[in-house]
Amino acid sequence: MPRLISFALMLTLIGTLLAGCGGSGITQAAETASYKVQLSLDGASFAEHTATIEVRDKSGQPVQADQVVAAPLMESMGMVSPEQNAQPLGDGRYQVKGEFFSMLGEWKFDVKITKGGQEEVARFKVPVNEA
Repeated sequence: MPRLISFALMLTLIGTLLAGCGGSGITQAAETASYKVQLSLDGASFAEHTATIEVRDKSGQPVQADQVVAAPLMESMGMVSPEQNAQPLGDGRYQVKGEFFSMLGEWKFDVKITKGGQEEVARFKVPVNEA
């Protein structure tokens, strides 16, 4: 339980720091059948950005996945960015860097989690702007 409280405190601090940076960062949470997933992007524009992905099981324990893949897409325009494997950082955290977005508008940012031959997808909505 103390570890879960520390995780919640860390999320609150990250949210506060991102809010203090002019709102350019995005942090969102989603759930799949087996996982709680958090996506933190340091920005949503046409530049290179870092996505940090945290994967936990339903009880809040970190997940050591076989593979975590970032797959941005803009369904309305038929746009997709190349899928990229996120690198494990430990304790259920993964990170990937890249130019994820090539057009203004609302993108979907799928996070594909594979463990034990089973894939689950967490989907996030990311508004892409010029700044």
